[in-house]
Amino acid sequence: MTHNEDRTHWLKEGLIGLGVGVLYGTTSVTVGHPLDTIKTKMQAQAGFEKGGAFRTLIKVLRTQGIVGLYRGCIPPLWGSGIFRSTQFAVFEAVYTYMDNSFGKYELPMTGGLQVRVCVAGACGSTARAIIECPLELAKIRRQTGQSWQFSGIYKVSFF
Repeated sequence: MTHNEDRTHWLKEGLIGLGVGVLYGTTSVTVGHPLDTIKTKMQAQAGFEKGGAFRTLIKVLRTQGIVGLYRGCIPPLWGSGIFRSTQFAVFEAVYTYMDNSFGKYELPMTGGLQVRVCVAGACGSTARAIIECPLELAKIRRQTGQSWQFSGIYKVSFF
């Protein structure tokens, strides 16, 4: 590998991770959002807390149709592709960038776990959390018929 190829290899790996993450994100929302809506309604919306998942499904379909199962899916559909691809891209870019003697150093008593895996994992998961948390709030608020404002999306509330 030439010096120029070596310098851009981490970027190429990050872009591949970006593409894989977009595919993963859109597929997971398409398949999983109806189940998530049922779970969220059972946990957080009055009138849905009793009766189980099947009764909740029937109630949503009778009152809102199939659209009710996908209510609130736009933020996670956009965001899922973004935060999952960001996670993959950042992990791959950092992992590849740390392809040196320090990055390949194996942590003692871990069975061969390398420093670059830990650093890349921490960077990737942090990037994902920064994007995912506000999108998850918007999704849940929409699923349960509540309003939300962009200005309060990173508001910290412990109680």
